[in-house]
Amino acid sequence: MQPYNFKTYSELFLHISNNYDNEYFLNYLSNGKYTNISTSDFKNKVICLSLALKDMGIQKGDTVGIFANSSPFWLIFDFAILQVGAISVPIFANISTTNLNFEIKDSSMKFMFIDSQERLKDIEKENSHLTFITHNFCIKEPNFYNFDEILVIGKQLYDSNGFVPYEADENDIFSIIYTSGNTGTPKGVMLSHKNIVSQLHDINKLINLPKDEISLSLLPLAHIFERTVMSYYLSRGISIYFVDDIQNVAKLMKVVKPTIMTAVPRLLEKIFYKIKTQISEKPFISKMIASFAFSYALKENLNKNSILFKIFDKIVYSKFREIFGSRLEKLVSGGAPLSKEIAQFFVNIGVPVFQGYGMTEFSPVVSTNYPNANKVGSCGKVIPSAKIKITENSELLVCGDSLMLGYLNQEELTHKTIDSDGWLHTGDVAYLDDEGYLFIKSRTKEIFKTSTGEYVNAVEIEQKISKNRYIEFAVVIAQNKKFTTALLFVDKEKYENAKKLNRNLTIEEYYNKDDILKNISNHINRINAGLNKWEKIVNYKILTNNISIETGELTPSMKICRNKIEEKYIDVINSMY
Repeated sequence: MQPYNFKTYSELFLHISNNYDNEYFLNYLSNGKYTNISTSDFKNKVICLSLALKDMGIQKGDTVGIFANSSPFWLIFDFAILQVGAISVPIFANISTTNLNFEIKDSSMKFMFIDSQERLKDIEKENSHLTFITHNFCIKEPNFYNFDEILVIGKQLYDSNGFVPYEADENDIFSIIYTSGNTGTPKGVMLSHKNIVSQLHDINKLINLPKDEISLSLLPLAHIFERTVMSYYLSRGISIYFVDDIQNVAKLMKVVKPTIMTAVPRLLEKIFYKIKTQISEKPFISKMIASFAFSYALKENLNKNSILFKIFDKIVYSKFREIFGSRLEKLVSGGAPLSKEIAQFFVNIGVPVFQGYGMTEFSPVVSTNYPNANKVGSCGKVIPSAKIKITENSELLVCGDSLMLGYLNQEELTHKTIDSDGWLHTGDVAYLDDEGYLFIKSRTKEIFKTSTGEYVNAVEIEQKISKNRYIEFAVVIAQNKKFTTALLFVDKEKYENAKKLNRNLTIEEYYNKDDILKNISNHINRINAGLNKWEKIVNYKILTNNISIETGELTPSMKICRNKIEEKYIDVINSMY
């Protein structure tokens, strides 16, 4: 495989421009149909936009927010910012108002690319200094410039003066990524050009993707996982199709028929349980065959040369694969742990899942599975440029070219996270097997100590509880408590399906049905049977409240924000003790 010769993200733009001619490079939905942007269009738009932004006064080192849904225009604006030497600050489209204004102030943001007029009202009056570049809407006021209009200005500047590519230093800040993990405290992670580019070089060494691959992008580009993966696809000239709404993923997978895509575990879990539910609703004979095939696909070391497998593959598994468009060859899962059972199922039905491990502070990939090196249940092998070590208490430490510069305006926290020898303390409990595959057991911050001195692995129990078809999320409560309890957030989709038959049915009425309550109770009892005495769920509350990214209770990768939830439901928690 030919190695890359670019050292900065600015040089990546030239690499794309000079090496690829793809008519369907970037694709977005317009009036229900995909519209394409070729590599040539991409190049011209980035050049013209960068010239216009520079003419507007954006300079090297300025922080520029990208407050927009994922689209080709998100990427075009990002590359244009970097051709000026400015620093991009991605903002999640569904961010809370509080965190939005914190990130504006903390990053000393001067400019913002925004595609929603509705969200303007969330930006405080104190941020009147901001200059906005709007997309999909137009405001004729000072400090507001329309994306399409400034492209025209940029074209005029290009025709008059030409274009000189910006030469960034590899140690310059490339982007500031705000992350709160599940603690709820925003931290601005400063990543350099070297950080992100080293990731692309490493991925290129491990995965040889041809340029005729078709990718479906459904995760927010504001998340460093999706942004890094999409950057790699761009570096290979691969066609990227963007999802306009997460609710349309199922439909668009069948339209686009991707060969490769990224997903968070929660999406795969929902597909897994949906398949399981659909099987239970089939006529008797079909249900028996599909149930047997489903159970068969959960086996480890499955013999895919057996007659039984070939029969199941033809009449059952091929139907499962149709959910993904029938052409999916690589499914990259990240952002949160994926259960071994679910990963094994997808691999066995012919949808290879490659799980990895990472964190924003490491740009983000630390380890990953890849073709010819995929051990189900593991987080794969450590990327070439990274080094790891595991401490006596089993905490994973990592260092390498992808390690962040530090946290913005938080020097003390930076020194607390990265020790004097340059090792990043991940807070994750891990081990390496004999073949060099990394396994993450738990997060040190999510192993709780009860008031009696016993330890409870909250994440492990939560994953078991969430396997119930009526439970969307579970939050285990144990820290400094005399026994373990749980908050159970219900699956709203089940209720919406039931409501189609009874419009007057409330969600509270639905989840108070005897059969549902009994199902949940039996599920908890089965889990408790396999737990230590101090880990057993003594009490729980079933909650029909909304839990979402917008309210700050979930991270963009669909992990629970434990502190936020415990704070909001403190009265409910206290009632269980």
